[in-house]
Amino acid sequence: MKKTLLNKFILVTTMGTILVTGVGRNIFIKDINAFTTKKGTVDVSALNVRSNAGTGNNTVATLERDTSVTVLDEVNSDGMYWYKISFNTGSGDREGYVAKNYIKTESTAKYTTDKNFESEIAGFPESYKNRLRALHAEYPNWKFVVQNVYISWDEVIRNESTVGVNLVKKNAKSSWKSTARGAYNWSNGTWPGFDSNEWVAASESIIRYYMDPRNFLDSTNIFQFLNHGYTTGEQTEEGVEKMLKGTFMESKSSIKSTAPSATAAPTTSATTAATTIAAASTTQAKTSGTNKNGTVSYSSVKAPESAQSSEGKVYSTNTNGPVADPNENANLVGPGVESGTAATTAKEELPTVEDKDNGPGYTEPASAPVFEPSTEFNDTAHGPGVVNSDTIKESVSASNNINASTGSSSSTENTNSNALSNGTTYVDMIMDAAKSSGVNPYVIAAMLIQEQGVKGTSGLISGATGIYNFFNIEAYQSGSQSATSRGLAWAGSGNTYLRPWNTKAKAIIGGAMFYGSTYSKAGQNTFYLKKFNVLGENKYKHQYMTNIEGAKNEGAMLSRAYSEEDKKGVFTFHIPVYRDMPELPEVMPTGDGSPNNRLSSLSISGYNITPSFSGDNYSYTVELPSNVNNVNIKANAADASATISGIGDIGLNSSNSTVDIIVTAQNGTKEKYSINIKRGN
Repeated sequence: MKKTLLNKFILVTTMGTILVTGVGRNIFIKDINAFTTKKGTVDVSALNVRSNAGTGNNTVATLERDTSVTVLDEVNSDGMYWYKISFNTGSGDREGYVAKNYIKTESTAKYTTDKNFESEIAGFPESYKNRLRALHAEYPNWKFVVQNVYISWDEVIRNESTVGVNLVKKNAKSSWKSTARGAYNWSNGTWPGFDSNEWVAASESIIRYYMDPRNFLDSTNIFQFLNHGYTTGEQTEEGVEKMLKGTFMESKSSIKSTAPSATAAPTTSATTAATTIAAASTTQAKTSGTNKNGTVSYSSVKAPESAQSSEGKVYSTNTNGPVADPNENANLVGPGVESGTAATTAKEELPTVEDKDNGPGYTEPASAPVFEPSTEFNDTAHGPGVVNSDTIKESVSASNNINASTGSSSSTENTNSNALSNGTTYVDMIMDAAKSSGVNPYVIAAMLIQEQGVKGTSGLISGATGIYNFFNIEAYQSGSQSATSRGLAWAGSGNTYLRPWNTKAKAIIGGAMFYGSTYSKAGQNTFYLKKFNVLGENKYKHQYMTNIEGAKNEGAMLSRAYSEEDKKGVFTFHIPVYRDMPELPEVMPTGDGSPNNRLSSLSISGYNITPSFSGDNYSYTVELPSNVNNVNIKANAADASATISGIGDIGLNSSNSTVDIIVTAQNGTKEKYSINIKRGN
């Protein structure tokens, strides 16, 4: 008997592969896979793999940074995007779900020469182009704009390496921490802390890594270069809602108050800024509500405020976002840290934090912060805590915006919900803020999460004094005045940017206006430039946060608003290019252990070096007779774990020569001592 063969068809579509199986007319769809499988790596120090999409599911594994995975699918769970992955930790292939913004993917799309695109990226150095080509192959509608920085790379790094300008967590890997003068105590091997004593100066090598744009030209991290102007129709309420999921601003848990409103009726859609601000009442809430998620457990997060630099400028150090489950011992993502490894630890879908540690500038939320209206301020002297921000299409000040009425009465705040008395939600307020300031609402949402954390328990937004400061503007400790009381004093005084901020709406809308005006006009129009001010006025100082990872974290948070389908749209990224950049991208330092790369002694047998040896002096001179053709250099490391090269018998080939002695610390960092040898005629 002749066997009948099944007819199998594979239909390849633009969305993926459909496998069709059938006999004769009985053809049916067997499987649909609309997601293109791709390779990827974990882009955070520790990432939970879940049994299903969502933090309410069991953890089946925890993957370390750079672990290879295969991305099988994209899943939307409760408004957030997750990847279904396969991985192998040594016990066979396994599958699970991870937060997508912590996976760095490799495009499977093959780039074919595109003359128009090659013309568009002609201004980029060759070291940028392959990464841009890979992105173009996967996202052909994306645009990449050269943002020339006419300063040498080494000069920028030197200025950003000033002690206190960039910080990392104190328990970071030692190679992430600076040993520059004032940053490290060589006598006892400790790093002096900044402000809360939990943050220390970042090393030059980690600053180089995070400042090199080439390290972040992937589909997630590139969003730190996205232009942050507001475009009607391009950024939506739904997109903002996705970003607020799991935070104290999540709107689905908002409860409309039954309290009567004197001037405003309940609304069912996003209000305008004028309507939001007009919501009035005779009472002011004493505490702000915190969202309770029925399926996800979050740790309590207190918002770091800001740290004042030695230059007198303010640098916001808060980089906290939604956190992991409390039983997972999530670690703080502070000024550029990774838990235990000096990089960001992310147990969940956003950077994680510990309850007890909130970074430089943090002060315990006070139940009744002291309001000091006599405090003097300069509206432009300090930024919103001062962190990096994205580009803003236009700045709108209080004086020229029809919605910027400072005479509005205060509104009733529902102490047990996320809504005002008229039903307005945080989504409404953020959209209103975007319309009033010209700032991308996704950027506003990312900044609010960054500044206030997932629970929003800071005294700056509790409402205990009737004043709110969601952006932590001017919130830094000054003398006996706490960061909280100073930030509230600024928000409660003056008449610009809708101040006094006696409602949540005015604080969010006015804060966005302040940010749009102060940072956009200063030329800081991306998260990257908000963090690293290399193009605006007051370079290296008007920077919104000290966290070295701030721009990367905010960019990843912003990318969370877009699905893979969304990313097929038109996006414009402004990517910095410096003068005299190294040929290859800077590498992330990974070494740990002792950072001691100093010598305890240095000498040349039979001759004296000038000046006399000192461990913190790195240049010496010795004069020799003309007939001396070799010398014996002796040196001892201050730390037994360090190694030394360039010592022993050294031949001399010219009348003047320089010998370099390199000391390599246990953590891999190097120091160079030089001896300039001069021989007589």
